[in-house]
Amino acid sequence: MDRSTFVALAKRIPPLYWAAGAVRYTQFKSRLKIAENAYRLDPTRPLPPPMLRYRVHRALDEASYLEAGAYVADVIADNARATGLALQGLRILDFACGPGRVLSQLARRLPGNRFDGSDIDAEAIGWARGHLGDVATFAVNRPDPPTNYADDSFDIVYSVSLFTHLDEAFQFQWLQEIERILKPGGLLITTTHGKRCLDTCAPAELAELAAKGFVFRVDHTGRFKVDGLPDFYQTTFHTEDYVRNRWSTIMPVERFVEGGVNNHQDLVVLRKA
Repeated sequence: MDRSTFVALAKRIPPLYWAAGAVRYTQFKSRLKIAENAYRLDPTRPLPPPMLRYRVHRALDEASYLEAGAYVADVIADNARATGLALQGLRILDFACGPGRVLSQLARRLPGNRFDGSDIDAEAIGWARGHLGDVATFAVNRPDPPTNYADDSFDIVYSVSLFTHLDEAFQFQWLQEIERILKPGGLLITTTHGKRCLDTCAPAELAELAAKGFVFRVDHTGRFKVDGLPDFYQTTFHTEDYVRNRWSTIMPVERFVEGGVNNHQDLVVLRKA
């Protein structure tokens, strides 16, 4: 039995689902404690603490956190260049930046630009302000729009692994908000779960995706949601046709790269008219 089938079955049997969540929670807490103890041995290291890394990376080790940040920064820079936009003198926003995993790397690759970072995670933003304040200006945003940014503020907004976790209504609220704060001709670079991310989907989810082009999966909530993020932050899947047809009602889809991020998530570039 694969994981997705087990999860679907467990959800229909509340005691089994609770037990599975309890086991997962206990195992995670044990790994987290080990990582936190190691982190305390060198508190001067220029990396966020383990839980902040886990919220954006789903892993506790430091090496993969740094490697993934550098890799995604390269992907964002390369796809911005591919649009023909001159990458100098721009204002760039990392939306859902966490503690600045990608932003800190991207600022090195695109010097001569002004960077901002925004996230609902006040703890992550506090760490970023204290350690990356010379790189970017950081702000806490509310879980729902609007942000405090003015209309037409940014040349580029990028958001990695955000629309992969929002339900349909919520994602359109944020697409509209990002369109508002982008300058005319500005870019949104983001990611979705598409064809190469369906190995965890149950048959019913695949059927819904084929019919609607969109699936929102609710897994653990409450105490057993170990990432420390709000319950509305779950797992979302899109087809390319859905993205091109539905998202283009907000902004034209200029570029879609299947598996464009680590041969896993799809990469989408939209440009404000």
